[in-house]
Amino acid sequence: MTPPEGYESAQAPECWGFAWSSAQPWLSAALSTGETVHAWAGRDASCRELAGRGQVFSIDAPAAGPEGRERWVVRHYQRGGAMGPILGDRYLSLGRYRPLCETVASLEARERGIPTPAVVAGIVYPAGIFYRADLVTEEVPGAVDLSQVLFGAASTEIDPEAALIATGGIVRSLERNGLFHPDLNAKNIVLTSTNEGVDAYLVDLDRCCARPRGVPAPAFPMRRRLERSLRKFQASTGRTLPQSAWTALHSRYSEDG
Repeated sequence: MTPPEGYESAQAPECWGFAWSSAQPWLSAALSTGETVHAWAGRDASCRELAGRGQVFSIDAPAAGPEGRERWVVRHYQRGGAMGPILGDRYLSLGRYRPLCETVASLEARERGIPTPAVVAGIVYPAGIFYRADLVTEEVPGAVDLSQVLFGAASTEIDPEAALIATGGIVRSLERNGLFHPDLNAKNIVLTSTNEGVDAYLVDLDRCCARPRGVPAPAFPMRRRLERSLRKFQASTGRTLPQSAWTALHSRYSEDG
């Protein structure tokens, strides 16, 4: 696996991966312990668990990442959908590995002006014809996903309609800049509150694909997938979004700002 520009390889007897150049010594040391990076993070003294598919950990950054943020997020890839109960955390070793795909997509998204947390490292653990994998990204302080803002049991400081305006903006940015996200949903858009308003970030880019520069991404599939996700959360939580919330989301779809 050839790492993207700015990253360096790291290897151990049962696994291999890549890390941002300044973090490569950390990754090599972590892999030398014989455990997964996800397990290593789970026993770190600074570890706290985040909401997500499976166990997602936040830890103090042990090295300098691409943006020098103070904490990292460590995620173990876990399948969803129909294949989740069958394969769990296993992926077929065909084509490019998920951590590499996600890192390449993240770099391209950032290059095209789409906000997404910087990738620190990706690790692959071969398992016969399958593999398991971890991804490490820098943590955006105070970020909560859209489902928590709109449907979470505890309230957040982020205004729901402002969150949906920011969400509509990032969807429009994906379309305009030619990055197609086939699984856009209320869990992979995270938001932060700033003095200027609400900022939205895209996460879970491992299945994203970039179109040639100047060629927009198809709008309808991403909008449909996101809105289907919101309706599923409405059904599961019993909390219905008011029409003003849908209007706030739709208002940004056609804007170029």
